[in-house]
Amino acid sequence: MIVETSKYVYIFEFKLDGKTEMHACHIIFRHLDFQQGVEEFYGYGVSMDKIDFIVSWVDGSDPEWIAERRKYDNQVLSNPLELETKGDCRYRDFGLMRYWFRAIEKCAPWVNKVFFVTCGQKPKWLSENHPKLRLVNHNDFIPSEWLPTFNARTISLNYHRIKDLSEHFVLFDDDVFLLQSVTSDFFFRKGNPLLNSWLRYPRSVYDNWWRVLFNDYCIVNNSFDIRRSIWENRRKWFNVKELGVKRARQNLLCYLANKTLPVGGYGHLSHPFLKSTFEEIWNRHPDVMEQTCEQKFRTDNQVNHSLVSAWNQAKGRFFPTHERGRGANICIAPETIDLACEIIKTRCLPQICVNDSINNVEPDVCNMKLAEAFESVFPSQSSFEK
Repeated sequence: MIVETSKYVYIFEFKLDGKTEMHACHIIFRHLDFQQGVEEFYGYGVSMDKIDFIVSWVDGSDPEWIAERRKYDNQVLSNPLELETKGDCRYRDFGLMRYWFRAIEKCAPWVNKVFFVTCGQKPKWLSENHPKLRLVNHNDFIPSEWLPTFNARTISLNYHRIKDLSEHFVLFDDDVFLLQSVTSDFFFRKGNPLLNSWLRYPRSVYDNWWRVLFNDYCIVNNSFDIRRSIWENRRKWFNVKELGVKRARQNLLCYLANKTLPVGGYGHLSHPFLKSTFEEIWNRHPDVMEQTCEQKFRTDNQVNHSLVSAWNQAKGRFFPTHERGRGANICIAPETIDLACEIIKTRCLPQICVNDSINNVEPDVCNMKLAEAFESVFPSQSSFEK
């Protein structure tokens, strides 16, 4: 707990092995009381580059796509890990993409361009002539030796190759929807991505997602002196104003205990990125990136785009934020569908992920309820629709 403060000093009290320890963090916050320091840290008046959005989409019911997929994987899936990474729920389309575009037009009309990435598929209702829309085929930017691919990580790790993509871009999956109006500051501040700033270790080696995160952070920790990086960016990692007292204290304790693996993503929500960071990692670790891209499907020996966020944090190219209040990730199932619909209808959060799952045993019913909820808040056709 914070037991004493002054203009320049925060003193934290905590216990290790039953002993009370006192630590003064005077350097961390010392400049934030001065106008110049505030402007430097928060980036007031800093001109932002253009910001693009990328969304990837697949029509998992397309017979041609299904036939192509079965050429590479026609085995019967049985165990939960296989179902999670390669099952039908990974590619099932709820038919909600028109609401994604309606939400973007209403909540983020300032976006520069929207890159719609597919394997060549396109919804019939989508207007190809919209001035902000760019249709991108996998073969437009992914090297041919890795195609076709059914691995979302292969796709996202090559986004920097997309022609005319801006340095600043935000990645959406097709099940992540904006619900509230947001400005560019929701994604970037002073030219840097807003990243969830939380020092911790992966929670479970038995979970596919956490095993991949562990791979990401092993790469980062082997590439940087993380403790030095954290200390050099202490005004970010231990920032009470942006992270709250509890998170800032957790980060400090983790740093002191030498648990220094950064977690920079938001789970299954939108993610802000710098294109140049992708290029930097590819130049530094081409073998790691290629190993992931060579695999047609997702496995737990790969890396994903969280590596890019963690790399930005190790380099100090981030603005600290807490994931609290940024959105909700709802794994769609009969027992969660009403909660998801309530969040959509009330628009109580900036964004939501309606994440299909192996527990969704009533996809048609859930799909109907989600469509009704989105129609209630985004009823008007967007200019992206014919």
